[in-house]
Amino acid sequence: MKLLIDAGNTRTKWAWCPEQSLTLDTHLQVAALENNLWLHDSHCADSQALHAAMAQAEEIWVSNVAGALWLESLDAVKEKVKLIKASPSASGLNNSYSMPAQLGSDRWCSLLAVWRLHKQDALVVTAGTAMTMDALVTQPEAEEKTAIFAGGSIQPGLNLMWKSMQQGAAQLDYEYPHNTAISNGFARNSQQAMWTGCIQGLIAPMASQFSQLQALTNGRQPALVLSGGDAMILQRYLPDALSLNAIIVDNLVLKGLACLAEST
Repeated sequence: MKLLIDAGNTRTKWAWCPEQSLTLDTHLQVAALENNLWLHDSHCADSQALHAAMAQAEEIWVSNVAGALWLESLDAVKEKVKLIKASPSASGLNNSYSMPAQLGSDRWCSLLAVWRLHKQDALVVTAGTAMTMDALVTQPEAEEKTAIFAGGSIQPGLNLMWKSMQQGAAQLDYEYPHNTAISNGFARNSQQAMWTGCIQGLIAPMASQFSQLQALTNGRQPALVLSGGDAMILQRYLPDALSLNAIIVDNLVLKGLACLAEST
């Protein structure tokens, strides 16, 4: 049995690799816990569940962006661990980073999952602690259909933007609004104004990156693939030109790990 682990910036998620080949209909049974619990509370139920899964697994496929301390917690099972790093190519996807291994394993796995499942040009947006945007460009003229990761960007996510405003402006220390709706695009109080600014600070570069991707696809219409904890929030605020092309796909990193694990 192969265990898949996505150690993100703030949370760790895990699932068992499906026995059948990954498809659009594949459903992963995903569990999650906060990284601070995993590192500092080994007796909590979620930490114990992950430890039990690792003990049971024959192989442990890991994408780690949580850092070295998180990785040290796997020392007891390190002989089982397969730590993923981005490579120059995998599964028909070519990595155009000047130093391919410098690309975060989470971004690489997400791109592999989108390429495997959708086989089309796409802007892959993961809206979590950070928001990453990565361009996937297909090469339909190749003898065997391939794709290129053309590049991407990283910026603070929605919650980080909000916290930076709270900490940097003495009179803007408002509670984070988990469900704020702006009816006409213009805020009518300061909390709404902060929220609108943070949302616009994510939507505008998304629209710009999507437009730049369209220029690379020779008339093909790319998909906008959203994932991460804030994906549904951002989808609500997309302009029509983006919303028509947007889909939400959960657990891209785990699905990318599954693609790699089943190929060995």
